[in-house]
Amino acid sequence: MYTAPRWASLSDLNARVPLSIAQWHEHVNLCVPAAASDASRWAERGPDGRPLFGPRGSMATQPACAAAGGRFLPHFFGWMVHVYPFATDTAAIWARGDMQHM
Repeated sequence: MYTAPRWASLSDLNARVPLSIAQWHEHVNLCVPAAASDASRWAERGPDGRPLFGPRGSMATQPACAAAGGRFLPHFFGWMVHVYPFATDTAAIWARGDMQHM
């Protein structure tokens, strides 16, 4: 993975790994369990079956997160690019991280 600070400009990102090939992204608006001791809460699911917490969580606003007893993170890390060097084609090598191209 390549990373850059969240305040990096498009020019900064392009200099690190060209925008023409990379899918730079950020993880934003995450809701996580309120305390590290609440590890079992990571497994909680909403009525739709989706996880409540984490990057694939169903809560993307501070009020919804607070109502669920979570801690809202507007930014989680900075910019990132995942690299899959053993993938079979260019799109998969620079995929966003969900491996949908493989």
